[in-house]
Amino acid sequence: MSGGHWLICADGMWPKKTTWEPLVQDAAVIIACDGAYHQCLEYGVTPDAIIGDMDSIGNIDLPEQITRVEKPNQEQSDLTKALAYANEHSATNVDVIGIEGGTLGHKVAPLFALYDAPPNTTLHFEHGRMMCARNGFVEFNSIEIGSRVSLFAIGPAKGVHLEGCDWPLNDEALEPGTRGLNNTSAQPSVKLTVENGAVVICVEPLTMGP
Repeated sequence: MSGGHWLICADGMWPKKTTWEPLVQDAAVIIACDGAYHQCLEYGVTPDAIIGDMDSIGNIDLPEQITRVEKPNQEQSDLTKALAYANEHSATNVDVIGIEGGTLGHKVAPLFALYDAPPNTTLHFEHGRMMCARNGFVEFNSIEIGSRVSLFAIGPAKGVHLEGCDWPLNDEALEPGTRGLNNTSAQPSVKLTVENGAVVICVEPLTMGP
């Protein structure tokens, strides 16, 4: 269980089926964060492993093909543990679902979990996606022209380049704040590069259909 395309299912609301079903089909490895195992069962998805402190599933018997990865550290969220596990196993791409709903803290935590996530980690929401460029670059492909694109610096960031938008950036400096809010994609591909620091990029499609 190493390399390839991973899907992490967190214990929150899943996006629409047209979003999560292709991710399940494309995933080489599927990880459930503790209580998300129950949602996987509900949607007919069999994870390869369950990871977390296991306070939600307890000592239930699991099918032999599902690996139980117990990590009792209470100073990290189960999502952070799952992302670290994916990184340890050389995942090339990581998609995350089940990150909406719950308490305010649970809504905010996934955004900051991106900071230490493996490169090419994408959070999938009901209406949009989010990635983080940290001393490197990320790229969204095959997006709808006219999509809303927003940037948020996690601390000071230098050498910020944004390509494919109506208002591109070229070697800019960003500070935490709302300066990068509500840009618009001008091409089907948007690329964010950050030479020093970390910047989160959010892409919301122009059309929000069912």
